Amino acid sequence: MKLPLLIVYMIIAFNITAFTLLLQLDWLIYHSIPAKVIAWALTIGSWALAYIKRDQFITLF
Repeated sequence: MKLPLLIVYMIIAFNITAFTLLLQLDWLIYHSIPAKVIAWALTIGSWALAYIKRDQFITLF
C-alpha cells in the first residue's frame, strides 16, 4: 500500500499554519514581532516542502 507523502506534509503544514495564525492574532503568550516572522517563514517553508514532495510515495506494507 502506497501513501502519498503529500498527506503527511500537509498535515504538518496545516498544524504549523494554525499555530502561526494563533500567534499572529495574539492569542498566545508570545507577542514579539521576530517570533511572528520566524513562524511565517516556517509556515511558508512547510507548505513549499509539501509542494515539492507531492509526487513521492512511501510504502506501508
